[in-house]
Amino acid sequence: MKKAVVLGMILLALGTLAYAEGATVGFGWGRTTFTLATGESGTGASTDIMQGWGLNDFPMAPRENLDIAWSGDHTAFKITGYLDGTVLSWVNIYGTLKLMPDMFSVMIGRFDGDGFDAFRRTSSHPIRDVNNGNVGRFSGYGIIADIAPKDSGFEAAVMYRTADPTAAGAPDLLANTYSNINFGASYTVPSLLKVTAGSDANGLWPTPDRSIFGRVELLMIPSLTLWADVAYFGLDKPSPAPTTISAELAAAYDMKPLVIVFAGTFVSDNDTVATVNTWAVYPEVYYDLGAFTLGLYAGVSGNDVANSGIGYQVEPYVKLNDFNLRISFSYAGSTATGAISTWEIPVMIDWGF
Repeated sequence: MKKAVVLGMILLALGTLAYAEGATVGFGWGRTTFTLATGESGTGASTDIMQGWGLNDFPMAPRENLDIAWSGDHTAFKITGYLDGTVLSWVNIYGTLKLMPDMFSVMIGRFDGDGFDAFRRTSSHPIRDVNNGNVGRFSGYGIIADIAPKDSGFEAAVMYRTADPTAAGAPDLLANTYSNINFGASYTVPSLLKVTAGSDANGLWPTPDRSIFGRVELLMIPSLTLWADVAYFGLDKPSPAPTTISAELAAAYDMKPLVIVFAGTFVSDNDTVATVNTWAVYPEVYYDLGAFTLGLYAGVSGNDVANSGIGYQVEPYVKLNDFNLRISFSYAGSTATGAISTWEIPVMIDWGF
């Protein structure tokens, strides 16, 4: 029934917006994984071979995406819906007031699911993009004031977040709302670098888990993407409180038709009793042959906990470019004593219009 409702909305949106200036409508089958076969190996592993949606590597059941957007000289709106199985979620519903076009705007509503990511960055991995704890993403209900003078290279924004207006409860105390504010700014020097900094919170008061972050992106080589950022989590929490320092280095070099991608992360977690340092590297290389692409993804991770071993994953794949259909063989395991390895043959599809 809900899928029929979504289809009806699509047809209505197409009919309404077909001749509207600045309007877009999109529908997608988003990042859906069906595993043809998966199993385990090692002492104590199951001997059964399984099949189904998602499973070990990328647990995603079929998901349909609906995007509707419209933009005029002074106002705009954006609506994004995810239909996961039978659950329909409106992850973005917000309007924009262009109070000073090409300079100052105010956005009001719900921001989630790639809603306002002006200060967030992810690696260039085609499927498993790596981000540094989502720092820089403004998400939740609220109001965003954004200043971005055209062609200046500068942008700054402040988000005042509110509690979920659909949930029961009293209004927020004004004295507590300071912890709900996110802010960020960036400045780009063309063909040289981009610098970004800010502070955001992953939760509302009384446990906002506020972070401060900074990022530098090098823009000097057109075919090279290279950036690094670092974030400190744990501000606004009562002392003593768990704190985290998280850093990421990401790079991609496009040699057409060969592309090399890399991401490395380092996380230091302090739970007030002990500190655990974790690292990971994710190299990927793929070669575009026109009709299809051949690729190889890998991941290696570890920490400084005794006898924890080194985790690893290797995944060769082929992608049919015209259909955005990817078939691979994934094998993952650990060098820890008694660890169980897993393998699977996932088919991933992500397409739309």
